[in-house]
Amino acid sequence: MKAWHIILLSALGLSNTVVIAGQVLLPTGKSQFEFVDQKGDPARPINVWMFVPKGCDIKCPMQFVMHGVKRDGENYLDNWVEFANARKFIVVTPEFTRKHFPRDDDYSLGRSSTEPDPAKWTFAVPEHLFDELKARYGFTAQSYRMFGHSAGGQFVHRMHLFNPSHRADPIVAANPGWYTMPQWGIGTTKYKFPHNTIDSRIDAARAKAALQRPFYLMLGTRDTDPNDPNLNRSAGAMEQGRNRVERGERFFAAAMLAAKNLGAEFKWDKIHAENIGHESVRMAAIAVQMMYDPLLSDPAYRAPEK
Repeated sequence: MKAWHIILLSALGLSNTVVIAGQVLLPTGKSQFEFVDQKGDPARPINVWMFVPKGCDIKCPMQFVMHGVKRDGENYLDNWVEFANARKFIVVTPEFTRKHFPRDDDYSLGRSSTEPDPAKWTFAVPEHLFDELKARYGFTAQSYRMFGHSAGGQFVHRMHLFNPSHRADPIVAANPGWYTMPQWGIGTTKYKFPHNTIDSRIDAARAKAALQRPFYLMLGTRDTDPNDPNLNRSAGAMEQGRNRVERGERFFAAAMLAAKNLGAEFKWDKIHAENIGHESVRMAAIAVQMMYDPLLSDPAYRAPEK
């Protein structure tokens, strides 16, 4: 296990090619379509926003970006366009609209507390959408990359716990507001799921599998406002800490302890984004460096914590 401090750098780039994958045109630039999840819940279609840089073909990496509590997928996509142009990757942002996913729990908890069929959980949507995009355009990648900030970070860390067989690699949760702690001992807390894994569908075997797969938790060191209007102040969330940084530190510590107790090889990493608060774009810039820059081993990019 490593924990990193990262400083922000930037890069720019452009290109110019139109690509055809088989008989299906891969649309260059920004596009949108409705995804009807035939492998999951076709009654709840998902708005999908996509950006393909000029010069990208079916071999380009695919980057999933999970939106926040405002369900503003297009805005999140727009924020990643410069990064995609610079590093030549395709951005995919599934948007879970209030029309079809009206409750907050339908998104951040993946419908895992109300839907008995895991194939219909929203946590299954990225996997089903990845298959659809590969079939439609002929993408050759066997995995995709994933980033979620705030409520998107909540989605991402729970997706990793509930569905550790996913194909997201790497998978990054940035500044989640609160967590599902990997703990089962009711004697350590009076709360249960969704604040932890007690009485959830995450059993010890599933948790062990998640802890043994790479996962990145990003914390903006200035995301410490205890009065943020979007911060969950329920009793179970407040037990995790007064602000997002405290809660993230406790979540990571709980994961380390769970790995030790379960005999799991702990493969998670924690990243402290210095001097950044609850800022999606700045956190995304750090994540892009980590996911796409081969020079990340350079001390100018990151330095291990003591």
